Amino acid sequence: MREEVGQGVGWAVVAALFAATTCVESMSWNQLTAYTPLYLRELHVPAAQVPGWIAAISSLGWVLALPLAPFWGVLADRYSRKLIIVRSAAIEAVIFAGWALSTTPWMALAFRCLNGFILGNTGVMLAVQASTTPRQRLALAVGIVGAGSPAGRAVGPILGALLVHLVDVRGMLLFDAALSALMTVLLTLVVREGDHVRPKDVRVLSLLRGAISEIISRPVVLRLFLATAAAQVGLWTMLPYVPLYIARLSPGDTVTAVGVVLSIVGLGQAVASALWGIVIPRLGYVAVLSATSVGSCVALTVAGLSHWLPLFAIALLVNAVCLAAILTTAMAVMAATVSPERRGAVLGQILFPFYVGGVVGPLIGGAAFAAGQLAVFGIAAALSLTPLLVLFAMRPPAVETKIA
Repeated sequence: MREEVGQGVGWAVVAALFAATTCVESMSWNQLTAYTPLYLRELHVPAAQVPGWIAAISSLGWVLALPLAPFWGVLADRYSRKLIIVRSAAIEAVIFAGWALSTTPWMALAFRCLNGFILGNTGVMLAVQASTTPRQRLALAVGIVGAGSPAGRAVGPILGALLVHLVDVRGMLLFDAALSALMTVLLTLVVREGDHVRPKDVRVLSLLRGAISEIISRPVVLRLFLATAAAQVGLWTMLPYVPLYIARLSPGDTVTAVGVVLSIVGLGQAVASALWGIVIPRLGYVAVLSATSVGSCVALTVAGLSHWLPLFAIALLVNAVCLAAILTTAMAVMAATVSPERRGAVLGQILFPFYVGGVVGPLIGGAAFAAGQLAVFGIAAALSLTPLLVLFAMRPPAVETKIA
């Protein structure tokens, strides 16, 4: 059976709402990442301690996410997909309001650790979307939903710069909390959950075992998990510290410089995500991921060597375009190949490698920060090649080199 939505609400409306939800989520978190150094300074953290606090906040915020992440998809299949999606937006509103009201970095860290309770919504959204969309429109629907996150990355930093200038960092965070609350209301009112295909065994642990077994039993999905995890560790090794490097390279208004550079990078990734959706089925995921792994490595090396802001920004943009390929591939392949009755459980794990990267990467970057810009970006560049190594070490059969 198919998932039901409200009267007169079709798959395109649901896709647009899910895209808006992921856009708000991405925009808010990217604003937080971009202006965490400034926020910490407002909390009177000494400049020399800012990198350490960035490492702690960026990494520990994902620790709770790791043990919880596998369960959101199976809980969605067991109980309610809609509830899991709405939960994410509601708790996100609490987190950003908490950051806005925090008076010490320890309070901010405590609210950041609630991050584990908001994750797991993307895969469940894709499961709902796949259940409401005609098969011939599924790629388009996934593309619409997938564009929300990069769009948020494009809009978030520059909008954040404007808000910081107008109402300071705390005002920006309250704005994000209000948007998350609005999305909570819209999701509650618009999405109508009906019956969907459920596994015969609906016990949570059995569903989780079934999801893991399905991932392991499908070599292409397993390869994509390994490749995504490696790429995300590399991303998070340098990402939390990029605002600090932009501020160092900027000759003037650092708030605006951070917003402009990161928004350009986000816009490039948003456009690239849509284009990869067209290119990957034609060229095959192996060819695309191989080329983009090398491209990402070169771009990150250039960023590590750059002491001129325009060149640094271009290198970040090229890396973002390359990085967009792997997540686009993972979402498209998994949505199209997993069993319908386990779709929510399996797709609920789609960002698990992202969470692993979020825990490990900032700690690596924090340890390397004192060694200089080249050390941080050099490590990220080396890690960006691991998807290529994974693909060649587990060479897929010809039938799997293109997405049907």
